[in-house]
Amino acid sequence: MSAVSPVVWVSTTLLEITGSLLASFATERPAEGVVYWFGMECGEHAVVTSAVVPDADTRSGGVLTGPGANAEALATIVGTPLVLLGQVHSHPRGMVRHSWVDDRDTFAQFPGALSIVVPHFGRRGIDLQNCGVHRHIDGRYRFLAREDIPQHLRVIAGVSDFRRSGRSSQSRGEYAT
Repeated sequence: MSAVSPVVWVSTTLLEITGSLLASFATERPAEGVVYWFGMECGEHAVVTSAVVPDADTRSGGVLTGPGANAEALATIVGTPLVLLGQVHSHPRGMVRHSWVDDRDTFAQFPGALSIVVPHFGRRGIDLQNCGVHRHIDGRYRFLAREDIPQHLRVIAGVSDFRRSGRSSQSRGEYAT
């Protein structure tokens, strides 16, 4: 295999948001959805900071993005230090491997790109134990075995509150924005 790609770190908060965004594609009828992950790379590590939903065509039940939709998504990071790290998209039922269409048409086609496939149209949220994690290695996407995932993708807490007394409403998950 080629050079090692950075380990990508994502917070539980962004995983939850990504799951909700994917499920939103399938509210009116069964349809796949897609979310692009942008973040920062720093040597052997990368951190997902942003989730961007492109204007995807889901009329066929699958998900397609064209050059205009992808350009619009990329425009959100122009002038920032962020880069595209990969994408998360949903499939029906428990299918979590890339289809040949996914291999060919996934927008993120570069060494080290992640492509995570979430089952059940994302309606059950994202539990990485039930997802397919793919990494672009040696010119193509490869399905990662469960034991290999921590070498490529790790989850960290999005919010941790260790107060033992004087808990406010914010410590119960009610955060002001």
